[in-house]
Amino acid sequence: MFAASPSDTLQRLLGETAVAGEAESQDALMRELRRARRQACLLVALADLAQAWTVAETTAALTAFADAAIDATVSWLVRQAVASGELEVEAEAAPHRSCGLIVIGMGKLGAHELNYSSDVDLIAFFEPERARYTGRKTAQACFIRIVQEMVKILQTPTGDGHVLRVDLRLRPDPGATPVAISTIAAEHYYE
Repeated sequence: MFAASPSDTLQRLLGETAVAGEAESQDALMRELRRARRQACLLVALADLAQAWTVAETTAALTAFADAAIDATVSWLVRQAVASGELEVEAEAAPHRSCGLIVIGMGKLGAHELNYSSDVDLIAFFEPERARYTGRKTAQACFIRIVQEMVKILQTPTGDGHVLRVDLRLRPDPGATPVAISTIAAEHYYE
């Protein structure tokens, strides 16, 4: 933790977290994300206690890790959907960036103000015109499954702990809508 500045060490940890999105299995992904979380929390706590970071820098670092963990998880899940023939994507290197799925951080995550015990508030949309779904069901069913699996991967406690608690209740009409809705439906709802 002290081989470099806290900011440099954080950047290294964020890079390692991104690489977790290329894990060979879901178990490996979950292990790597939980290991990264422990390291990130230790780094942030040390920088916070040593007053090497301000409160804003501390919350920004916690937010950056959460963002990287969510991104790695979505990347892994989209890669699985591509490998199984459910989705076709334009960018093979970063398939989650071109598949039509949009995951937005709300609340403290969106404001870069996560604290040590914050959950993350997420909403998920998909762009029907951009999603190239090739599976047997529907694009919406595929994206609902991806979002549900994302939550499971991030918050299910294992022997290594958990990564993040996820709250999806900020989506439009959470009691009546699925966890991933089309951008068209979201636009109508917000209008």
